[in-house]
Amino acid sequence: MMHLLRNARGMRVAIDAHDASVRAWWAPDRYGRVADVLSAAPPAAQSSAGWRCDPPDDGHLRLHLMQDGLSVRLAYRFDDDGSLQLDCAATADTVSHFSLAAPRFNLQGRHASVGDHVLCLAADRYRPWPGGCAGDAALDVAGSAFDFRQPAPLASRLAWPALVHLPGFRHDFYWTGSGQLREAARVADPASGRVLRFSSTQDSCHLYSDARCFSLLAQGVEVQPGQVRRFKLAYRLGVQDIDAFDISEPVSMMSNK
Repeated sequence: MMHLLRNARGMRVAIDAHDASVRAWWAPDRYGRVADVLSAAPPAAQSSAGWRCDPPDDGHLRLHLMQDGLSVRLAYRFDDDGSLQLDCAATADTVSHFSLAAPRFNLQGRHASVGDHVLCLAADRYRPWPGGCAGDAALDVAGSAFDFRQPAPLASRLAWPALVHLPGFRHDFYWTGSGQLREAARVADPASGRVLRFSSTQDSCHLYSDARCFSLLAQGVEVQPGQVRRFKLAYRLGVQDIDAFDISEPVSMMSNK
């Protein structure tokens, strides 16, 4: 069953109660034209099926998962400033792992390229992929194609020799500090003027991209018996003049339909 959340700005978000994923997000561009900015249904996350939910209440949706000794409570809140906030708390009877599926965005519209999407990511370390392992040490982003501390288009970085053979990003990024909800990334589409801000209480995220979409995914958590693991995320969607970004590399402004 799909549940629809609305805000005063005319945005709508569709959430699938079966797996707690965000399936659609209708939002205006700089000209007021409304489009769904999610590219496709996200892949199923671990421990994703079997959610129960309460009826939506004034922009709020609460879901509960009970599975193999794992208990997860997830609350969505859709605010008038364009912010979709997720508040998650998990407990378990045995050592368990839990993760959420990340919405896959295309800020121009699902049939366009995301190559001109401009990313600013406050991460000073990354973990290489493919060929990297979970135990590998994170590397410094300085001087590499993975340094998005100054905004840069995705396509321009994928043209660097270190990445030219890859279909897109599949990398973990890390920053200093966690616990407080803080903005970790911004992605802007020059053509539509839409800007997505990603905030998290964690100290890392997974960046995924291909030709038609991108996602910023919270890391999965390990839940120990008797422990309560909490984290918060926020995706805030709005419109911004691209000149407000101090872009370090050229943007082609081509839509590539």
